[in-house]
Amino acid sequence: MRRFIIVRFCLVVWLTCVTLYGSQHVFATHPDGYFPEAAAPRHMPEQAIVPHVALILPLQSRSFGPAAEMVKQGFAIAAEREAALPLVVRIYSTTEDPLDILITYHRALDAGAVFIVGPLTRNGVTALASSHVVMVPTLALNATDQDMMLPANLFLFGLQSESEAAHIAEMALSTEKNHAIIIKDRSGLSQRLQQAFADRWLAEYGHTAESIDYDDHQGFFSQLRKYTAGEQNLVFLTLDADEVRRVRPYLDPQTPVFATSQVFITNQDPLFKHDLNGVRFMDMPWMLQPDHPAVMAYRDSDNSRDKDKERLFALGIDAFRLMRHMLQAHSPYSIAFDGVTGDIRFVPPAHFIREPVAAQFDQGKVRVLEKRQ
Repeated sequence: MRRFIIVRFCLVVWLTCVTLYGSQHVFATHPDGYFPEAAAPRHMPEQAIVPHVALILPLQSRSFGPAAEMVKQGFAIAAEREAALPLVVRIYSTTEDPLDILITYHRALDAGAVFIVGPLTRNGVTALASSHVVMVPTLALNATDQDMMLPANLFLFGLQSESEAAHIAEMALSTEKNHAIIIKDRSGLSQRLQQAFADRWLAEYGHTAESIDYDDHQGFFSQLRKYTAGEQNLVFLTLDADEVRRVRPYLDPQTPVFATSQVFITNQDPLFKHDLNGVRFMDMPWMLQPDHPAVMAYRDSDNSRDKDKERLFALGIDAFRLMRHMLQAHSPYSIAFDGVTGDIRFVPPAHFIREPVAAQFDQGKVRVLEKRQ
């Protein structure tokens, strides 16, 4: 299986390089190339087929447009600060409609795309994975809706919360507790986080888990301390920051508590972080380690973005960096680097995962925890 993946990847990269470096229309990336009207050289016909990287994002979507804009900005800042590639990047704007995304993918291929980054939405990635149009290396920025066989040229990367929950389960294993109490709400995200954490936690022999539903009534809160007490217990909260803030004071103070990056929404409110004292979570270096070399290399002066937008901006940065590695590597197994979203590496058959950074709320501050060996 591993040999097949390497051979497949080498063939894809070889064909891409032949197209890129053997073409008389090769030109370096440049900030001007990040706008549709400047995507092609002025001296060439508008419809000329030019080898390029296509960045497909739902910029026309009301729901996903702001997120897509953040990814686009991060991708562009990385391109400006990295050494130039021998090709331009063209932005293809779509809605969130899967059909529109597939049509745009075809349009990018017809225009000469030799590498495609996107789609960004789950339904877009699922539609692409279910199609037979993935003809060039494609780095999708989300997961599919369900497990499925992926086309040979399709690779997955992104900010999937389920992957983060699995990493948190790994961190929770270090407590040597054996029973996890998962507190969830009724949202789809909360349900997926619960499942991802439980899958990894229960894979260890002797571990057990149970889940309880979050409730705003006082009766629910008053029972939490007794319910979560126990020498072998730990708590995993698949809740948003406000819900975690309400729940935290009622949990047994001796029981380890874990949450996702949803809990980290501000650096400006020490009182909020005091309420979360002791809660352990995971997030990306971009959010937790301002002195990280990669973070310092790409940090800009825009302080207006909220935490969620910052994470999407960081995704755009690492999407560009990963694309660059894929164009240059002989095998996906050789790709591993410190990203601004986490340590990035390849996991077969077609996933690039990122390992986030562990941290803990401690007396109104966020303290980064030592990396597990």
